[in-house]
Amino acid sequence: MCDSDWHIYLEGVPVAKDSGFWVSFESDPRLKKTKENIYGRCLPCIQDLYYQLRRGQERIALGRAYNCWKVTAVVNSLEDAFSLLLEFERRHPVDHVYGKLGTGRPGVETRVVVFHTDDIGERDLIRKALEQCALNLGNVVDIQVSRACATLYEEILGDWREWSLVTHIKYPENVGRILKRIKKVLYWSQ
Repeated sequence: MCDSDWHIYLEGVPVAKDSGFWVSFESDPRLKKTKENIYGRCLPCIQDLYYQLRRGQERIALGRAYNCWKVTAVVNSLEDAFSLLLEFERRHPVDHVYGKLGTGRPGVETRVVVFHTDDIGERDLIRKALEQCALNLGNVVDIQVSRACATLYEEILGDWREWSLVTHIKYPENVGRILKRIKKVLYWSQ
């Protein structure tokens, strides 16, 4: 149990442990930043990419996506994900954290705990804290850092480490597939 008033709150607990799922977490019990970001940051960012690709632009202006980060800890199970969050809560209370845990890949045994950050300093602080938690627990398989929408942008721009604020499309052959994927996301968000 945590000795302070600072806690990490879960949106809910997944029922089907073997299927794909995501559960949001945040140090605000109302998950205020998570909810604000969905429609105030993430959705507009994805829409902007969609419109740039539809216009046939050869260079993508990343805008806010350039300063949006994920620090991801890969763990062996859902229980290990909960243990990692509890360890983080006990040892590293910071101003504010938010993210998600789970997997988008049904049938895969590992799970991930993803912390979202809005700047490099915060990203590095979270990464170091997770590394310490990993040493204490011994249940973390890997810790990775990436730009937040790398899974979407990398298919057209390449490795996120090579991006700049405006990045040339490296794989134009993937634009059609990304447009279809974004269109589905935009449809689901309605």
